[in-house]
Amino acid sequence: DYFLTLDEPMNNITTTLGQTAELHCRVSGNPPPTVRWLKNDAPVVQEPRRISFRATPYGSRLRIRNLDTTDTGYFQCVATNGRSTVSSTGVLFVKFGPPPTASPGSS
Repeated sequence: DYFLTLDEPMNNITTTLGQTAELHCRVSGNPPPTVRWLKNDAPVVQEPRRISFRATPYGSRLRIRNLDTTDTGYFQCVATNGRSTVSSTGVLFVKFGPPPTASPGSS
């Protein structure tokens, strides 16, 4: 049987500068779906050692390291398996953290 299911809606994440965020797209289907990632309706561009996404047993995972406030936005995963399409959207909000105390001399 052909099917495509969004197993769980994407989570919203609020985090601070310099952290790592992971967004999970939990989908299942037959045939197995391919997943695309969008940020504010534009395709997510992978950056070496910073932004990456990969297929996982549950669907797909998007990881963004060393977060900047410009990473804030609406992230959407779109899963397609040729017969149908499902999508889920989550919000990533990157805020300025408390000022660092461990490194004197930094502005």
